[in-house]
Amino acid sequence: MKIGVTFEPMTREYISKITAAAAGCELLFTDSKDENLKECEIVFGAMDSKLVAESKMLKWLHIQWAGVDNVLKAKHAFPEHVILTNSSGSYGVTISEYLLTVSLMLMRHMNGYVLQQQKCLWQRLGKERSIYGSTVCILGLGDIGENFAKRCKALGASEVKAIVRTHRADKPEFVDKLFTVDRLREAVSDSDLVAICLPGTSETAGLIDKKALEAMKRGVVLLNIGRGMIINTEALIEQLNSGHIGAAGLDVTEPEPLPADSPLWKMPNVMITPHVSGNNTLDITNDLGVCKFVEYLGDYLAGKPFKRVVDKTLGY
Repeated sequence: MKIGVTFEPMTREYISKITAAAAGCELLFTDSKDENLKECEIVFGAMDSKLVAESKMLKWLHIQWAGVDNVLKAKHAFPEHVILTNSSGSYGVTISEYLLTVSLMLMRHMNGYVLQQQKCLWQRLGKERSIYGSTVCILGLGDIGENFAKRCKALGASEVKAIVRTHRADKPEFVDKLFTVDRLREAVSDSDLVAICLPGTSETAGLIDKKALEAMKRGVVLLNIGRGMIINTEALIEQLNSGHIGAAGLDVTEPEPLPADSPLWKMPNVMITPHVSGNNTLDITNDLGVCKFVEYLGDYLAGKPFKRVVDKTLGY
């Protein structure tokens, strides 16, 4: 059996772990555009969509990211017979820490103080807010949403609410209330902080439209680490200008990169980062990603079913 590995960044430690787990298999450590990947039964990391479509040998692709929309919406259609798994479970720590960072910066005016420092200004920027005692609403309760909810509760949020696609009985102890997406406007109406932790799918596209934004509490801090197309950008700009949305932290935008003439760039109550919340720059993310593949590889070689397979129709 031939296994292609395009995971980045690759280290000696990761090579050792993968080699030990793939005993008896032929390993190819390469990049995602290598034509030789078409001879592999398994690929871990990324694989050019053209090579995926052309491969007669590929049976399983395990991508190193949690989001799969770029894979399923690529130029070349993803083959139905190929199993697709992702690295969901590897990004909870990384992205929840990002969300905390941006939340606190916006609530304590740190972005404004950074700008003042550049101008040598010693000036207070007014009333600040805290996660302690706040009502937090999280859209999406997967690995990332759960990790952020847990941290908000630990910091003293008075109420943590979560919005899920369908009803679930297993409410985590650190979540006070669960809402289904049809009750979104109700859930966000009294929330001080709203975090979007949803995948990019046909169901989530445009979910946060003008009416959803208007339903939010005046002065709310809105964060998005899901996909830019979940929020109606024009409506967001309008609500930020009016002050109804107090601040926004955007790691994703529609489109990406965000055009230089977008008003969002120059808004003092907006923080923009170039889709880096889940970047593989933290060792914990990479460690968890490799460990997850090794675990799945063990199941594959033993003929056991995977614990989680991407539903290509749902998009996650």
